[in-house]
Amino acid sequence: ANQSVKLQFRKKGSNTYTTVKTITTTSTGTLKTTTKATVDGYFRYSFAGTSTTSAVNATGDFVDVR
Repeated sequence: ANQSVKLQFRKKGSNTYTTVKTITTTSTGTLKTTTKATVDGYFRYSFAGTSTTSAVNATGDFVDVR
């Protein structure tokens, strides 16, 4: 609950994710955000972890911009 999570993006053909924005989960731990994709690439959520919860990076979801 109320944890910071980064929305990250990497361009197709790149290996490096960059942070698009940081959002905060709700009191129940859910999160939701929107952003506009301008080039093909992968979006993922990244959680840095806490003293009681391990850090984790979600698998990237590919977005094909047309």
